[in-house]
Order: sequence, then C-alpha cells, then structure tokens
Amino acid sequence: MAIDTLWYTRCPAPTAASIAIWQGWLEQEFAGDGIAVRSLASSPDKQIQLSHFRHSQPNSLRFGGYVPPLISRARGADLKVIGLSWHDRVHGFFALPDSGICSAIDLREKRLAVPRRANDDVDWWRASVLGGIKSLYGTGILSEGDVELVDVVIDREYIADARTGPAEGLSLWGAASQLAVQREEVAALYRGEVDAVYSDGALTAILRATTGAQLVAPLAGNEDDASGFGTPCVLTVSGGLLAERPDLVKRWLQRLLQARAWATAHEDATHRLFARETGLPEELLHSAYSPRLANQADVSLSPNRIALLRNKYQVLLDLGLLGDGFDFDSIIDAAPLNAAIDALK
Repeated sequence: MAIDTLWYTRCPAPTAASIAIWQGWLEQEFAGDGIAVRSLASSPDKQIQLSHFRHSQPNSLRFGGYVPPLISRARGADLKVIGLSWHDRVHGFFALPDSGICSAIDLREKRLAVPRRANDDVDWWRASVLGGIKSLYGTGILSEGDVELVDVVIDREYIADARTGPAEGLSLWGAASQLAVQREEVAALYRGEVDAVYSDGALTAILRATTGAQLVAPLAGNEDDASGFGTPCVLTVSGGLLAERPDLVKRWLQRLLQARAWATAHEDATHRLFARETGLPEELLHSAYSPRLANQADVSLSPNRIALLRNKYQVLLDLGLLGDGFDFDSIIDAAPLNAAIDALK
C-alpha cells in the first residue's frame, strides 16, 4: 500500500514520542521514502483533530492516555496497542487549605466533584476521575455512600482548547489546554459546591500552585507500587496501517526505542522538554512527576503494564463506558515492538 503521510498525536505527557518528535527523528526516518510525518495539529480540519479521541484518521499513531483508545475500540475503531509506558505521577484528592479536610477519612460525608462534558463523546477526564474515586473506595478507608458525587457540567468541548498551526512538532495540547482542564471544577470548589476534587499528573501541580489546594487522599500509582492503580500511556496505531505496512510501524517504534538512552544521557534537556510537553514551568515538573522520569521514557509491553491496562479496561467496563466491551487480548499486538527490538540488536 502506497502511503504519503503518517499522522501522529500525543497527549501532554512525558513519553518517548515527545523526544522523538522534538529531535526530528521521525521526519528523518521517513524523508527518504517521500512520506510526510504530520501532527494532527497541523490540520485545520476539526474531524482530523478529533482523531485524537476517536482514532479515526487513517495511517495514524497515538501516544497518550488510555481512555480514548479503549472507548474508541469498544465503539468499533480499528486500532491496535503496540506499546505502553508508565511514568510515576501524583494521583489523589485535593481540598482547599481552610476546608478542615486533612486526610481521606475526612472526606466522609463530603462532596466530590465529577466533571461531565456535555458536548464530548469521549469524556476522558470524567472517566479518569471516576476511576480515581473507584480506587479511593478500594483503599478501604471509604466506601460507596460515604461521599456524595456532584456532577460539574461543562459545555466547552476539549477540542476548544486545542491549538493548531504549521509549527514543526506542534501538539494539539499546550499549556493553555492543561490550565483549562479543571477550570470548572476549581470554580465549583471555590463556590463551595464541592469539597474536594480528584487530580493527577501535571494537573496536580497546576491545581496546587493556583489554588493552594492540598493533597488529602493520595493514591499510590508508581510502577513499582503493588496497588495496580497508576496511569498508563498507550501507543496505538491504525489497524489498517499495521496490517498493510508493518515495516513502517516497526521503523516508527525503532525511533521511539532510542528515546530512553537519549533521555538518560541528557537528563536536564529531557526535563525541560517534558515540562514544555506537560504545560508546566520546569520548577514544577517534579512536584507532579518523580525524578526518575528520564529513565521511564521507554516503550514496552511488559506483563505488569499490560496488567495495568487490563485493569483500566475493567474499570471502564464496570463504569458502563465500554458498552458490552471487547476481547481485551485482541487489542494488544506485540509483533511490531518485537520486530523493532530485534532490528536494533
């Protein structure tokens, strides 16, 4: 199959894709084939941009949060998971400093915000928050009925905060989009309509710096924790591209696999790049993520990472977000990653 363009998108997260994109490795890899490598952000077409959530653009690869690909697959999108990363990040529930809430037990009989995007068909942040609440119940400190869940309805679409343009390597999601994610939840917190909000990753640093909110109920989520919570970043590819041109997918993965060595050899530059990708000032990066970020700029399909994604699949299924679900094992395809690893030996 002749291909003239490979499309990509990524979430504002510290992944190997960020390094490969900003270093220009992917463009260099395919230039000799006459294949353009384009970000969804380079297109003014909203339907192409929405492929970030729907995985609808042909010949595309996505590296980002787990909710959109799992929901899209449940709705019939043709995609495969070909790699996973798992970077340590802060997860948990936050309350304002004068709230009197200091620990998880203090959340009993309190109101937790649950955002709901009225005009988005893939509401990734609501799913993430509900997953956090389910994990909170799993600690045994609180159970369903101990807290009140309060919907915070948001009319603004996620894509309204996207940025587009011709700049090389541009992501759809810059600092402005990160600052906007919890805008309405914070407003509800200030108005006294809710008592606490869930947050994770870069959003926690933004929340703390702008409101002074305190982490009152942390959730374990590092890769070496036993809790099985965590937040995987998922590398997915269009099923048709993988079926017709596995050679291109293998070469894409080869370039991403180079990122970890580069990151560990250039730690300061990596941290600056990851701060830019996550929309954070560099000084706030490690208040949201661990100092071992550079070492976690890898791609794998290790058993513990697949188990984490399987757990996320089950949570979304239990929440009714995947309909009748699908065969989870069928979405994982290790062949291109194994081929890329072999090619680099």
